[in-house]
Amino acid sequence: MTSTTDSSSVRSGHTARRDPAAIWAPLAGLADAATETVTDSETVAVTRGFDRKSRQRAKALSELLEERGVNAVEVTPAPDSERLLDGSTVAAVVNLVGAGAWNPYRLAAKKQVPVLTPRPTEEDSAAEATRDVISVTGTDSTRDIALTRVAVLPEDTENSDITLTRDGEPLTIPGGQVEITPNERNLDVRIQGPDFAAQDITVGELLVQTSGAPHRFIRDELPIAEFEGSLTVTSEPTGLRVRPV
Repeated sequence: MTSTTDSSSVRSGHTARRDPAAIWAPLAGLADAATETVTDSETVAVTRGFDRKSRQRAKALSELLEERGVNAVEVTPAPDSERLLDGSTVAAVVNLVGAGAWNPYRLAAKKQVPVLTPRPTEEDSAAEATRDVISVTGTDSTRDIALTRVAVLPEDTENSDITLTRDGEPLTIPGGQVEITPNERNLDVRIQGPDFAAQDITVGELLVQTSGAPHRFIRDELPIAEFEGSLTVTSEPTGLRVRPV
């Protein structure tokens, strides 16, 4: 009698689990770098996009970190996604979105931790780079970060005022607007209004207060919301740390 292999036993066997590191070459290095950054019960924030490839990479990286005993939380550009990190102490942010994305860098600067990002090629520098950022704190003490620019613009120049205070000295401009950018550990500020010629000043911190008609708050070219009230804008030298892996 000729013996044959029972095909049903083959089908019933367990499929070998794919190595998460095989999903994308940089994942193993990112997992190692993140693990070296974490201490005790700290968390790694894994920033990803919404596409299938980004979701797969984030899932694989989370599995690699779990194997190393590291807690990981996936964060997307969706509004309020950062709330998933509430109650966690973040040790590092991993950028799986891409070099052109704002979210990983802003989150890292906000949490005051390094952002780990894949090197495009082995020849690219692995040295950590830093850059100045802008801290924005509202009246409720909530702190946000802008990487390149903050602006407050009036919706109605005839029925609004903006007051800028530096070193305790206030300046009120009817219908005025302000644009703020980081520059060499300070803030470059441009002020102007319908009857106020454009003026440039340099400060380390600036209090911005609005009154009258609503204003528009802009962060990194993105209009955030209508704004009424006050903001404290501060320079944060080397507030962003980018660590290529």
